[in-house]
Amino acid sequence: MKKILFLTILFSASLLCIHANAQSKTGKSTPKYDTIIRLHKTKSVKKAPTKPIPKPALVLPVPEYINQPYYYDNSSNRLIKLENATALMVTKKKTLGLKGAKQFLSMDAPSSKIRFTAKKGIVFFIKTSGDVIDLTSYIKLYQFVPADQKREVTISSKEGLVTNKEEEKGKLIAFSVKMISKDNYMIQFTQTLEAGEYGFVWVKNMEQKEFGVFAFGIDWKSSD
Repeated sequence: MKKILFLTILFSASLLCIHANAQSKTGKSTPKYDTIIRLHKTKSVKKAPTKPIPKPALVLPVPEYINQPYYYDNSSNRLIKLENATALMVTKKKTLGLKGAKQFLSMDAPSSKIRFTAKKGIVFFIKTSGDVIDLTSYIKLYQFVPADQKREVTISSKEGLVTNKEEEKGKLIAFSVKMISKDNYMIQFTQTLEAGEYGFVWVKNMEQKEFGVFAFGIDWKSSD
């Protein structure tokens, strides 16, 4: 009897162990996850610096004819011909010489057909034959004054016995010369040219009666 009871207890214990093992195998446990979030950074590709394309050097125009000033239009990099005129050297005695005498250049028409509106940066180009040492001693720029349907400028005057109250007409304009290349020069001005009539005159021989004049006029822009 005791042996049967012992076997029964042993059998029950075995069943309980088997049941416990079955539960442990079929039971679901909560999985654990370690999540790591990483920020994805896109590597920027550095572009090689682009070298600026150098602008081609400005090639200045060259006058077509020698000993003839041309107006330089810097906005279009071109040369503009001036009016080719002739001026007469006139000697005039005032009141039979009592008020002295004067010499002046006179050319036809009160104004030039060649006109410019620039006020600043006025420049002229001139090409020589190569035998000119000091250009300013051979060519002069005068401001002419309209008078009796002509343009005149006083070159010289001589006082007389009687005081002369008549004002001289026009004036000589100073300029500087800069060499651009062999035999090519740039004529520049230290002061702003007034609005009016002008003319370049070759004065190598002042004993002449006629002189070639390269004339032009300045009107100025209303905005200047």
